[in-house]
Amino acid sequence: EALTPQQLCDAVYLSVAQRYHMCKKRLTISETALLRDLERVRTLSILAAGFGGKQLAAAFRCMVFDYRHYSGGLPDLLLTRAKFADTSSDLELVDLGEWVGESFSPEAVTQQHIERGASMLMDQDEEFLGCTKVGDSGGRGVRSRRSQKQRAPPVGSEVRKVLPPLPKRVQLEFDGRPVQVQCMFVEVKSSNDRLDGRQEDWLNVLDRNGFARVCKFTDNKKNRKSK
Repeated sequence: EALTPQQLCDAVYLSVAQRYHMCKKRLTISETALLRDLERVRTLSILAAGFGGKQLAAAFRCMVFDYRHYSGGLPDLLLTRAKFADTSSDLELVDLGEWVGESFSPEAVTQQHIERGASMLMDQDEEFLGCTKVGDSGGRGVRSRRSQKQRAPPVGSEVRKVLPPLPKRVQLEFDGRPVQVQCMFVEVKSSNDRLDGRQEDWLNVLDRNGFARVCKFTDNKKNRKSK
């Protein structure tokens, strides 16, 4: 709990870097978890700084105390922003794409939009203009993409001959100015939905040691009728 935000950043980075150097000595790598962490180590570092040692310690304590209970119920959303720490204004925000990169970069955001659009098209109903994909002759036709989906490969099945380069360590400064990372957990609920026991427990723990909120939304159609 006594670690500073920069020390938390460094702790996350050094944890990944240690695994990286251990695997680098081998000719091949079969740890998909490490490859995944390398792609987002800078993001994970700033998130640790945004949570703070007190919130991280409380979350870990809950998982150790009763993993079965706290293994579910975490909030739906995590909001993150970075602001310059040398000013009291909340309007001077840091561009995460320029500072952190990774999934915040413009290229990554564009790719995410493309993948999300493609996923929506693939998940559409098989019926198109009143006709199914199966022909009138009763043939089997083309099998649905859903039925052709394969199970995700188990962890450790991916093998690469060369490790990608280790990203640079994150420093909590940008353009020579100190940066403060802020995080907030948000549980999204409809107007007629309720929190279950595990969600309430997580929100209490996270808000007591950081920031956590419940966001309720209503149906616009009902609001329009009432007006």
